[in-house]
Amino acid sequence: MNILENNLHKLDGLALELANRFLDHKKEIRKEFLDFDWTKMKSERIRIHGDYHLGQVLVNGDDFYLLDFEGEPESTIRDRKVKQPPLKDVAGMFRSFHYAIYATIFNNSDKYPYEQEDLFRAGELLFHYFVGVFLQTYTETAQGGNLNIGYKKEIDFLLKYCLLEKAVYELGYELNSRPRWAVIPLTGIGSLMGY
Repeated sequence: MNILENNLHKLDGLALELANRFLDHKKEIRKEFLDFDWTKMKSERIRIHGDYHLGQVLVNGDDFYLLDFEGEPESTIRDRKVKQPPLKDVAGMFRSFHYAIYATIFNNSDKYPYEQEDLFRAGELLFHYFVGVFLQTYTETAQGGNLNIGYKKEIDFLLKYCLLEKAVYELGYELNSRPRWAVIPLTGIGSLMGY
């Protein structure tokens, strides 16, 4: 939150509007993290990938290969060994879907005869479709393999927490390296928090 407050001058347009909304809701966002109680979770914890996103998946015909099981670059080796809910990796993939959609819009804006705001709205619809298909398939596969990822209420709760955690991390990264792209995690945070 301090990074955002110190970098507001780098933002404009929709990114600045979303940043101000974020700051208006910072107490609620902080509360999401501080009130989290892992002891209430009944799902299993396993060793996870830790940095699971589209860039870590290699497609070869009808097969997939997952790469780079080193975890988040800023995590210590000790932190990477801690068992976590598998939904943390799912959240990482969902954030990657969000980035892929927005990167396509940003990098090809001259090719689309639509306003950026309209493209963002269409992108959010596509994102929710991707998330729905992935989550349904993942849930069926995990439960079919006897991996306890929790029931609907716990899955929803864990996904929201993990998505918010990932998006806040991304916000800090973008503000330090690509302020124009801060709109991506800010949009995700706003959507998760319902503002």
